[in-house]
Amino acid sequence: MASAFLILTVFILEAVSALVDGVGYGAIATMLWNTYCSVTGNKKASERLELKDSIIQLRRDLRAVSSVDEFARWAKMRRRLDAVSSKFEKTSSDLAIERTAFELYINLVLRAVIYGLRALVSIYNYRRAVFYVPENWFYPVLWFLSLPAAPMGS
Repeated sequence: MASAFLILTVFILEAVSALVDGVGYGAIATMLWNTYCSVTGNKKASERLELKDSIIQLRRDLRAVSSVDEFARWAKMRRRLDAVSSKFEKTSSDLAIERTAFELYINLVLRAVIYGLRALVSIYNYRRAVFYVPENWFYPVLWFLSLPAAPMGS
């Protein structure tokens, strides 16, 4: 019974590890970042979206005004667009730093959990056989396969 539990534990651990490797640590961290921002209502992310909408609207309005005919109005709109664009870049930069720190932390935690669980399973079941092979199949290498501490033939 203990051997079946050990095989199942190793199988599940390796399946989760392969899934995380296949999807990618970065993709999982990005998904968690998006979830975090939507759940917590990150102020910088919402401010960035508002600034982006404002920039799009200002550019649309700026295109509608002639720089030759209405220079004063055009210059005022251009200064406003430059100010909003500058604030957008600063907010985007701050948000990118926050996102990078979050993703690095998530990557570190995921790797620590997966490799830590692998190590714990290996240490806890150091002398336990996962399965036994018939003696006549691998006789010359049975001793080598059972290293470092497993019973002979396992």
